[in-house]
Amino acid sequence: MNNPDAGLVFPPSALPWIEQVGGGPVSTPERMVVRREAWRAQLAAPGGPRDLFLRIDRASAAGKPYSRNLSRETSLISWLASSTTIPTQKILGWNDEHCVAIQSFEPGRADLNNAPREEQHAVMLHFMEILADLHRIDVHALDLPGFEMPATPEEHSLLELRAVEDPRLARFAPDASSVLSAFGQRWLLNHVPRSVERTVLLQGDTGPGNFMFLDGRVTAVVDWEWAHYGDPMEDIGNLWLRDFFTPSCGGDLTPYVRHYAERAGVTLDRQKAIYYFVHQLVRSVMTIPGLTRRPDWKSTVALNLGYQALCDITCCEAIGLWHGLQEQPTEPLPIVEGSEAGELYQTLATQLEKGVAPKVTDPFAATMASGAAGMVRYLERLHLFGPQADALELEGIRQLLGSAHDSLEPARRALIAATGSLDAQGELALLRHSWGVARRNMQLMGPLVERWNWCRVPRLD
Repeated sequence: MNNPDAGLVFPPSALPWIEQVGGGPVSTPERMVVRREAWRAQLAAPGGPRDLFLRIDRASAAGKPYSRNLSRETSLISWLASSTTIPTQKILGWNDEHCVAIQSFEPGRADLNNAPREEQHAVMLHFMEILADLHRIDVHALDLPGFEMPATPEEHSLLELRAVEDPRLARFAPDASSVLSAFGQRWLLNHVPRSVERTVLLQGDTGPGNFMFLDGRVTAVVDWEWAHYGDPMEDIGNLWLRDFFTPSCGGDLTPYVRHYAERAGVTLDRQKAIYYFVHQLVRSVMTIPGLTRRPDWKSTVALNLGYQALCDITCCEAIGLWHGLQEQPTEPLPIVEGSEAGELYQTLATQLEKGVAPKVTDPFAATMASGAAGMVRYLERLHLFGPQADALELEGIRQLLGSAHDSLEPARRALIAATGSLDAQGELALLRHSWGVARRNMQLMGPLVERWNWCRVPRLD
């Protein structure tokens, strides 16, 4: 039976187990403001109160496990903590019935982008040493549950593509992200690396924001959901993307990656690192629509919508980087603020921003209220300027295919079908089209992407 409060209330049936493991009473868990569902609770332990970090896998608990589930991640973290020097959170308990993991809160903070530049430098050097040590582990001596060893160089890329395929999206009419997803997957197949220097254990989503730090040192590497065996250059591509979202290298990753390569004993392959930069973004373009096409109202909907728009355009930028191309000017949308036709949207957004959100004391609820205001402002733009964006996209597809369609849905389906036979010239033409569509969507999503306005792709030579 579905629980209408799932996602807003931590399963009360799991609390007795948590108290048994912790050895004391636990406060009511509070949901944390992060994209992956996580909770904080305080344990009244004999040695004094301490915070617990609670993760829950609702899909597995409902009998619908996926390949990158929390049980797999928990097993890996336990092994890393007991068998390596890689600093991680501690696994205090795992419950098969509730699919809940109890993790420790490690000292430090995750927002390296807000630290002084001197501390950023020290932490980044330390993290690159940890990443090098991770990549020096002999994976052929491991027997980690749920980890598949790639059999060929190509499998190092393709296994992860298959891991994120989501059959649920087949139910939806294609949108602009569907087109970019199909193009991105075809592009990755067309340019898949044919050699691998070494197969290593990858964190899979590594870099700033996914580790804790304190006093110039990394205290714990966190978030191992996408860990797998693969090419070390994939984690460099992941690092490139993480630093885009959480800028911590002063705009230039080069000295840090070279420090890593020397310690890990691997060769830096910049073009392959760009490929895996694209790879990570394509996987995001493939998976985020699963959270936005029919969103759960209890999730961080506004955050996911903005993240999708940003991933779409950054994916185009990354493919352009591989080809040595820059974004070309495209016809923008004539967006103006304060239009009389959008007054009701503006009033509702202002009520949420000024009349509701400041009065809400629960942090997650306040974030939902602020996010709802941003979505209202996005919907105003979509109402006023969305038809022009659709018309420009439809005309772009007509120019690509040489045939006209009456509406976007059949046009997008035809374009998706055409990605299966792209040649080099067709790749660049579709890239330019997708880039323009993504840029206009960024205009529409302006109120939801403001938090990332300072993001820039760092240098790596």
